[in-house]
Amino acid sequence: MSSILVKQLYLFPIKSLAAIAVDQVLVDAAGFVGDRRFMLVDPQGKFITQRTRPDLTRFKLSLVEGGYLVQDQISGQSKVLSSIPKLKESLAAELWDDSLQVVEVGEGWSEWFSDLLQEPARLVMQKPESPRIIKEKYQTSGSNQSSFADSLPILLASEASYKQVETVYGQDYDPLRFRANLILEGSDSFEEDTWEEISINSVRLFGAKPCARCQLINVEPATGLVDKGGMLKALATFRQKDNKVYFGQQMVPITLGTIQVGDEVIVSTRKDALF
Repeated sequence: MSSILVKQLYLFPIKSLAAIAVDQVLVDAAGFVGDRRFMLVDPQGKFITQRTRPDLTRFKLSLVEGGYLVQDQISGQSKVLSSIPKLKESLAAELWDDSLQVVEVGEGWSEWFSDLLQEPARLVMQKPESPRIIKEKYQTSGSNQSSFADSLPILLASEASYKQVETVYGQDYDPLRFRANLILEGSDSFEEDTWEEISINSVRLFGAKPCARCQLINVEPATGLVDKGGMLKALATFRQKDNKVYFGQQMVPITLGTIQVGDEVIVSTRKDALF
């Protein structure tokens, strides 16, 4: 039997904006360090995502020393976001059912995004002293919190699962539609559904729950174009249960450390398959 290996690692520094492929990540209690620690909110503090603004794909990100280069593909404007930026006042934010205390990023970021999106927006950051606490049943000895991810800290999927979806979808697509952090090779399709605990070097991850998907997977990351439900409909033909459509596993850290591309993945314990 072939080994299961880490094939790709992705950070999404600003929620719902573009991914950055990396060779190595540090795992802390809230997931991959640098992943979804920033997000955009409207004047009422409600989070802004591609679900309502698919054109957020216009902003591409890349790593630079000390932070991220954010480039707007439409206007050509770019701006460097420090990973430890100057901060402004705290405010209340709403992310799904969670009410959070966050802090607005300074250095003109809210004005920059507002001007380009042509609607008021504020760039906010998580406050270390106000972690986003996850449900007790998903907590581990190493984590009780998450980032600005939709739910739990780390999203995992396998290369074989992507290929199975491609077969049903009937055409090539960008796997980044599913916005996974950790992509593996060497497993069977949707085998990750059965992983209750895995180890990668010193990092142990709890397979907390499958990831229910929405219309966001219909958005093509490179263009922001929406395929009118094609991907979600295709996935629903074989991955729907109790009126929800699933792809990927949401993981919570048990122990912390570093993960690199090429690392071997050891499945420690298993659970019943979802389908």
